[in-house]
Amino acid sequence: MIIRSLEALEYDWVRQRVADEAMSSLGKQLAQTMSPFSFRAEAESALAKVDEAYRCLLRAGSPPFAGVTDIRPALSRAKVGGVLGADQVLAIAQFIAGGRAFRQFIEHAATEIDLPLLSELVAPMADLRRTEQEIRQVVSDDGQVLDHASDVLLQLRSERRRREGEVRTTLDRLLRTHQKLLQEPIVAMRGPYYCLPVRVEHKNQLRGIVRDVSSSGSTVFIEPRAVSEIGERIREIEVLEEREIERILQQISAVIATVSEELETNVALLEQADLIFAKAGYARRIGGKRPQLTDGVWRLHGARHPQLHPAGVPIDVELGADFRLLIITGPNTGGKTVTLKTVGLLTLMAMSGLFLPTRRESEIGFCRDVFVDIGDEQSIEQSLSTFSSHMKNIIQMLQQVDEKSLVLLDELGAGTDPAEGSALAIAILDRLTRVGARVMATTHYAELKGYAFHNSHAMNASMEFDLASLRPTYRLLMGVPGRSNALAIAQRLGLPDDILAAAREHVAETDVHVEELIGKLEAANREAERLRDEAARAWEDARAQMEQLDARETALDKELADVRERARNEAASIVEKAQQEAERIIRELRQMRHTTVKDHELVELRKGLEGLVPERKASPRRSGKVSPKLSVGQRVRVISLGQKGDVVEVAPDSKSALVQLGAMRMKVVVNDLEVLAEAVEPVAISHSKKRVGNKDVRMQLDVRGETVEDALMRIDKYLDDAVVAGLARIVIIHGKGTGALKTAIRRHLQGHPQVKTSEPAAQSEGGDGATVVSVRI
Repeated sequence: MIIRSLEALEYDWVRQRVADEAMSSLGKQLAQTMSPFSFRAEAESALAKVDEAYRCLLRAGSPPFAGVTDIRPALSRAKVGGVLGADQVLAIAQFIAGGRAFRQFIEHAATEIDLPLLSELVAPMADLRRTEQEIRQVVSDDGQVLDHASDVLLQLRSERRRREGEVRTTLDRLLRTHQKLLQEPIVAMRGPYYCLPVRVEHKNQLRGIVRDVSSSGSTVFIEPRAVSEIGERIREIEVLEEREIERILQQISAVIATVSEELETNVALLEQADLIFAKAGYARRIGGKRPQLTDGVWRLHGARHPQLHPAGVPIDVELGADFRLLIITGPNTGGKTVTLKTVGLLTLMAMSGLFLPTRRESEIGFCRDVFVDIGDEQSIEQSLSTFSSHMKNIIQMLQQVDEKSLVLLDELGAGTDPAEGSALAIAILDRLTRVGARVMATTHYAELKGYAFHNSHAMNASMEFDLASLRPTYRLLMGVPGRSNALAIAQRLGLPDDILAAAREHVAETDVHVEELIGKLEAANREAERLRDEAARAWEDARAQMEQLDARETALDKELADVRERARNEAASIVEKAQQEAERIIRELRQMRHTTVKDHELVELRKGLEGLVPERKASPRRSGKVSPKLSVGQRVRVISLGQKGDVVEVAPDSKSALVQLGAMRMKVVVNDLEVLAEAVEPVAISHSKKRVGNKDVRMQLDVRGETVEDALMRIDKYLDDAVVAGLARIVIIHGKGTGALKTAIRRHLQGHPQVKTSEPAAQSEGGDGATVVSVRI
């Protein structure tokens, strides 16, 4: 990217705003050297990461960067065998802790927010907790080497403190005993020496070494001999202590050197992470929207220049889809130059992985280069006029521009004769159009308005001007060339009518018609924009209502699902209670099998069981379907209970049936029944059923087509009924099939307590497809 273009578009201002959002010195340094990416894939990847960081800021808050500093100089020193200071060692420990905290923050946030790119970014970070612990055992939080860093250091410091205590004790004693000799009863430090301020006339009365004399000469600072001997030993200890500290720091520096590469990797990753979150923080500050990078197409919706956000007037700009050249006209100070800078700077921001200050998501064409010629380029030093300086810049530009370039030209051809300037401007624009570059140019030349009308690759645009207030509105009108407005402005300012009339005579008739047409076009464009805004508001209202309806429908669906789930749970609970009661009744029947059971007792037991099962409505799955045609003996399933049974009796109106469910009978509506097997012709048995009280017990049981588990459960209940009914002989029909059901049933009957004998049925009773059972009664 050309540095001159970055300077002209004030890219440094954006760099500083991003750096202000960074939370570490690493991120600030990287933001201040930020530049647009060279490849579109790099920019898109950066935008995706910033998008994740933006969502993370909104939902999880700012990540921790405490302790994250630039430790690379210390790492470089450790790698070559240098000894790090205690403060440098502490900074490395704090960096390790800060990096770990950031990684844990991302990993925790990723459990609630979809952060695949940020998770991938922190994945290679090395966990150097052990190195941090080794450092913490050596250096304290205030950057001092700890006493327990080594046994030698602990011994030296303990002795130093003891010796310093002896010095204080000796000085306190001397202060008391030699008070008359002293200028004042204090201990004065002279360098590393503990001294007493002795009056000069008494200096020979205190044994010691003179370390200093006051400026007046009236006081002599003497280090007592008793103290000097201890002081010498303290200074010796301090030298030894410094050597031991040096050895300890050298040792821990060597440890750091072994993990220097991992630490450098962590530095690079945290540096990138801080820049990503700094970009996200800047996006949050300006309410930025993520741009979509395209191949040479710009569609900006409600864009503002970052320096003018949020007060600036938003503009809508299109370029590159239907036309490659946009010619902007309008009055001075009307916003033409700001429009060029807005498009240029937002392009650089999008290519740098930054969100844009736009009303909604916009499209930015990814460029290889952005060429800019903006502002007064007059150079006194090189004796160049404004026109010459512009031409020099454009000549250099034409040597490098290609189809991947964005070219921004301000007041093209200005600073020279209008006729020659407009001709030269058209020739330059022709060249840029043939190359395929995307171009935005501002001008005052009327010839360029006509050039845009006749060039299929060009489009006119203008900065709106309010004649009522004689002020620009700074709104960009696409497809509308600007009017000069000179005569209208002069009239509003009070220029005499005769002068205005004379001026109009000198204006070509075609120019007058063109001005009138442009005025009508502007009015039509304003009306179209008004209608578009109304339609947009109506669409937003409709979308909001649709979202409310969708939310309401979702809530109702959830409520209905909850009701159904509660109903299913209640039904399951009822069925479970019924099954438990059935088991209880069966146990009681088994206990009473050798006693005389009265009919009214069985009736009472049955009523207790049936009372547990509530009346059920037909399953909704049956609604709209034809009711099954039932007959006695059919194998059916009660849909609402999920239980299988046999039809014992069908009501005269065919709307309900009496179903035998094991030891229990239920009256069930037909719509709640599903036919599993048709009634089977009874085998040749002298009595098909036996009646005991109000209960009919059939003398045969058909379990064909059932699973082994279901069949054995029915057989157990059927044997209980047979015992109660006093049936000595029953037939179980199981069919031949693969033989698995037959084998399982016969094996089950051999050890059953209610079975005397079991054997294959005679041919007349079903042959090998049935088993005859003698029941213990």
